[in-house]
Amino acid sequence: MRLMRRTRVGILGAVVATALVLTGCAAEPAPTPTPSPSAAPPVSPTPTPSADPLAAVDALVVRPTVLELRAGEEVVESLDYMSDPSEAVAVLTALFGRPAAEEPYDGGNHRPDGIRHAWGDFVLDERFYDEDRRQRDGYDWLIWPRFAVYFDGPVAEGIALRAHDGSQAGEEWAVLAELPSFDPELRVCVGTSIEAETIQVPGDSPDRANVVATENEDDGTVRWIGAPEMEADGCA
Repeated sequence: MRLMRRTRVGILGAVVATALVLTGCAAEPAPTPTPSPSAAPPVSPTPTPSADPLAAVDALVVRPTVLELRAGEEVVESLDYMSDPSEAVAVLTALFGRPAAEEPYDGGNHRPDGIRHAWGDFVLDERFYDEDRRQRDGYDWLIWPRFAVYFDGPVAEGIALRAHDGSQAGEEWAVLAELPSFDPELRVCVGTSIEAETIQVPGDSPDRANVVATENEDDGTVRWIGAPEMEADGCA
């Protein structure tokens, strides 16, 4: 009897153990928590470098009181003839991509010493007027420009050189003379006026600044175009 009882107990334990094993196999495993991905930091856009406005300039246009740097018909920058010549030279050096060829010169009775800054057929003529006298006598006007410009040809370093009406050095003088802006009656001491602008000057002085052109009489072409030249009562 004892043996039979023990056997039954053993069988019952095995059945219970088997049931527990089968129950454990059938149960769904507990899900493993997945960590949430951390939010990526916002990416700042890379700033685009601003384009150099001088890179678009394709023409220098001479006017009575300023030199215009143009991209098509848009004026990108204007250089006033009464402004600091060193600043104008710096702008033009950046435009042409190289320093100018420089030629100092001695003045005379009607013109001070100066220095010519040339990029091919474009010349900026820096003039060393007496600044103390300029201020004392009220000559801070185009009567004594701090620099002038000259176009000796139609192009310099790939940049077109022209007047406001399109005139260029090297073209036929007879064609220039037919333009409405051509004014041989307006007295200037160098060349012929092809554009005039009225400005305010001290006293009773003539009040028109001019772009002028000169003729090459050997071949009947325009020798050069430049500015500024003031209207004059008379020429010495």
